[in-house]
Amino acid sequence: MRLSRVEFAVMNSSVRRLILKWIEFRLFSSFLKKHSVSITGGVILDAGCGSGYSTKLIGARYNPRELVAFDIMPEQIELANRRYGRARFFVGDVTEINSPSDKYDAVFVFGVLHHIPEWERALREIHRVLKPGGHMLIEEVDKKGVDFVEKYLHFSHPKESRFYWTQFVEELQTAGFDIIKDSKIIFNIFHAYLCMKPVTNGR
Repeated sequence: MRLSRVEFAVMNSSVRRLILKWIEFRLFSSFLKKHSVSITGGVILDAGCGSGYSTKLIGARYNPRELVAFDIMPEQIELANRRYGRARFFVGDVTEINSPSDKYDAVFVFGVLHHIPEWERALREIHRVLKPGGHMLIEEVDKKGVDFVEKYLHFSHPKESRFYWTQFVEELQTAGFDIIKDSKIIFNIFHAYLCMKPVTNGR
């Protein structure tokens, strides 16, 4: 889903960058450290990368041997290419990721799925492109949070993209993920998760 003009401006603001750096990304890094997960030098995907600020943080912190990022909006990818030339950016859809199966050691997802009517399909796609034993770091907002920002900030989100946390957890498990860590960020509106694609069949 494309962002409205208002939300596009908010998502590319200095305030959003500060929140991403000092709250979301910092929390993800603490998850990895606490659970002794090393993704340094790995193959990493930033799904729904926006203007590339999150991609830049990932590259600086984990020095991946391959860093790939995509967003559905060409305008964001144009900004991302200017911001961080070390990654491979492309216009893409998280419900149909243009990557081979079992490719990535880690996938980062910063508040993307609540924009997507087929968010359950997106989870299955992320699971597909992760290597067995790979990790997904995902931050999301639930239905109550989406309803709140729509009412007071005049953002627009599809009705089908809204979920309660019990539903979200069920879909993570249905997609095939093991949930390693779940943490609230702001009350019970935002959550962050560290999930793993299990190793099966000797892989």
